[in-house]
Amino acid sequence: MNKSYWIWHFGDYEIYHFMKLHSRRQEFGADYPAFWPTFTPYVTIKLNKHVETNEGYLIARANGFGYIHVDNVRYPTDVKIPLSAGKHFLSAVISNPGGLPALYIESDVCTSDGSWECNHNAGKFTPAAFNKHFDSVDKKPDIFPFSYKEIFPVNKLKTKDGVLYDFGKETFGYLNIKHQSKEKLSVYYGESYEEATDTKNTLIFEHIEGKNEYKLRTRALRYAYIIGANENTEVSLDYEYIPYEYKGSFKCNEPLFEKIYNTCAYTFHLNCREGFLDGIKRDRWVWSGDAYQSARINTYLFADPEIVKRTAVGLAGRLPVECHLNTIIDYTLLWIIGLYEFYMTYGDKEFLNRIYPMIDAYIKFTENRLNKDGLLEGIEGDWTFIDWSKIDKEGAVCAEQMLLCAAYKKLDEIDNILEIKGHAYDKKAEALLHKINHYYWDAEKGAFIDSFTSGKKNVTRHANIFALMYDLATQQQTESIFQNVLFNDEITKITTPYFEGYELDVLAKFGYFEKLEDMLYNYWGKMLELGATTIWEEFDPTKNDAEHYEMYNSRYGKSLCHAWGAGPIYLFGRYYLGVYPTKAGYQTFNVEPKCGGLTEFEGTVPVNGGIVTVKYKDNKVTVFSTVEGGTLIFGGKKVPVTAYKEISL
Repeated sequence: MNKSYWIWHFGDYEIYHFMKLHSRRQEFGADYPAFWPTFTPYVTIKLNKHVETNEGYLIARANGFGYIHVDNVRYPTDVKIPLSAGKHFLSAVISNPGGLPALYIESDVCTSDGSWECNHNAGKFTPAAFNKHFDSVDKKPDIFPFSYKEIFPVNKLKTKDGVLYDFGKETFGYLNIKHQSKEKLSVYYGESYEEATDTKNTLIFEHIEGKNEYKLRTRALRYAYIIGANENTEVSLDYEYIPYEYKGSFKCNEPLFEKIYNTCAYTFHLNCREGFLDGIKRDRWVWSGDAYQSARINTYLFADPEIVKRTAVGLAGRLPVECHLNTIIDYTLLWIIGLYEFYMTYGDKEFLNRIYPMIDAYIKFTENRLNKDGLLEGIEGDWTFIDWSKIDKEGAVCAEQMLLCAAYKKLDEIDNILEIKGHAYDKKAEALLHKINHYYWDAEKGAFIDSFTSGKKNVTRHANIFALMYDLATQQQTESIFQNVLFNDEITKITTPYFEGYELDVLAKFGYFEKLEDMLYNYWGKMLELGATTIWEEFDPTKNDAEHYEMYNSRYGKSLCHAWGAGPIYLFGRYYLGVYPTKAGYQTFNVEPKCGGLTEFEGTVPVNGGIVTVKYKDNKVTVFSTVEGGTLIFGGKKVPVTAYKEISL
């Protein structure tokens, strides 16, 4: 007998948990819900299935309330219903206003799983959704399956007003407080010592009284400064996390690179939750651009397809599409590109097919923003983000055209995979690339300009990096971009790990490892020198002391634990270890290691349910794989990688 699972309407689980997630942010004592549309699960769903069973019974359990029809006879939930041997038609209706409607079948002869059909009491029936974690009546899907571990401060500092508790590094969870009196306590949370103790400017705080014991809201922190606490006050934290297996690894002869890798891994793990968070303190939201980078990092660390799917579905929400993802033009396009990359990593054609109606809706919405020249240009309410950098954003911006062209190329691949015809995305990509070269390529500057509308002919790194990332530049343009943009110190430097991750990707792709490693030393390395225990949202080495924590016109507005800062994990796995798929789901893959300035390294990359181990020493590469389909490429030679056989070149 197969297992039963809680089942629901496709998308409802993700939408429900994103709804709760995006309503949790607080700043300066005020709630701050997300400023893009918040979707809710369908209130009522209908689930059907034709079954053929032996004699037995079933009990319908509801997350909410409702009923079940067995052969057109209605029964309430939670009662035992006899089933005779033979064919039956089961049809349940479950409602849960404000919650997540779901059904669980307890039975000795039939189950609830993805073989059921579901709709929302209207429209087309599609396969019901489920998650293998929710495999018993007691594991209800409206409770996200986090794990918990109690941790304690590693240091305490008594002040005249209270006690500062230091947990030693950035963490996340429920703060527990036991105090002798019921008098008022004021709790100030800080990712830094300065933030926790500068109580007039602390971003997140709360005031509590009337109890001896408290379990507060989940917060990100390293420090908790509690005014009113004393040496007898007991403080601990229930660390909340997903218990991921670290499948990827990297070690090398450069200790700083190992420290960067491990710090990035911890940073990334903290931000892997209901979806890929941007950061655990300030926003605690899911942003599509951040999620795009996180999915690439996930490939080389956890290789968990479920969080990628949760993130993609939760971001997409419901039809009709009325604004860009997170209101940002580029984030919609990165979401589309990321879905193709998801397919290449995990080979999940079924998921690609299920989410395709949303893909189709978002690209059509985007095409409604094409101006008279056929270029993508935002209207009122659209945010052209690209990066926190001074970019000429007047009119149609080049970086957006690059992303649309890349999205068209990926959409053409997706249509081929799903055997969908009629969109001609390859032709659209070709036509748009011609326009990009006509409007934005400046032969005198040897680079793509940000915008032609203003007449400024401003050059930044961003559009040029996208051109190289997505193979939209000719060989001549590529050489020119490196010399005139990426190797040109007069072009404004990037200060966010977000876009720096893209720049380093391009440097590695074209073999410029010396410059990549300089950035690892001088960007990530300098952060760690300042005592960072997680990677920050932004870093400017010219700043000093608490200036580093300023952002968004707030003294402590910067996130000091930001997922997009974990990009080196992707770089080490994709380029140094050199493992990447050549067919969807790593049916075939290459192992093409690059040593850069390292003399010795080793690591693992998760591949299609298995692991590829790569070692480099004395200019020799050794590969061991637990799966078939690989090709080792090194020193101008190619050899097949056979499972469970060590291969060397």
